[in-house]
Amino acid sequence: MMSPASREPIVIADAGPILRLAAAGLLPMLARLNRRIVIVDRVEDELVGDASKPYAPEIAAWIASEGEALLRVQTIIGEGIASLKGRARTPDEDVRLKSGLRNSGELALREFVDLWRPDSVSSAVILYEDRKVPNLFLEVDYPVTLMTTRAFVRTVASWGVNLDAPAALEAVAALYDLKPAMIGEIDPQTPVDLRRLPTPLEENP
Repeated sequence: MMSPASREPIVIADAGPILRLAAAGLLPMLARLNRRIVIVDRVEDELVGDASKPYAPEIAAWIASEGEALLRVQTIIGEGIASLKGRARTPDEDVRLKSGLRNSGELALREFVDLWRPDSVSSAVILYEDRKVPNLFLEVDYPVTLMTTRAFVRTVASWGVNLDAPAALEAVAALYDLKPAMIGEIDPQTPVDLRRLPTPLEENP
């Protein structure tokens, strides 16, 4: 587990970006970023828990191939859901499980980042497609960067890591909706009421 004392830059993604990067054949690119890749248990289960889901075998193979370069994180949310799923349940517990699964990937992601506590906006980049993710981080008391998948691949291309990444991602846009290229930085020194949701990449320096 990464400790709060670790300042190694990380990229942590919700399920949507991982799925889209897998469809675009871009997952291997992540190893070239000089950043630790983090995947929380609930996001991993959403992606590969059902092997019949699109790209589940490819994502599972990628996770296995990354070894210790990819940090797989257990969360209280994930452990609670796994416990409920792993035993016989009453009808009331089935209702609780169904409710708990809703947004559980995003909530587990927030749980991990709350524990790790980045110390600068460049320490942690959170990739998202679900509009609920930015709202989850608007009131945090630590700095963090939020990026949609489109913004991420364009940024990676600007770093010279993979110039073809944007075109590869756009090639799967017909299969998977892609949010516009949006980026946002949460500055804990900014009053919560004045913080903004991510804005178009072109508007950011």
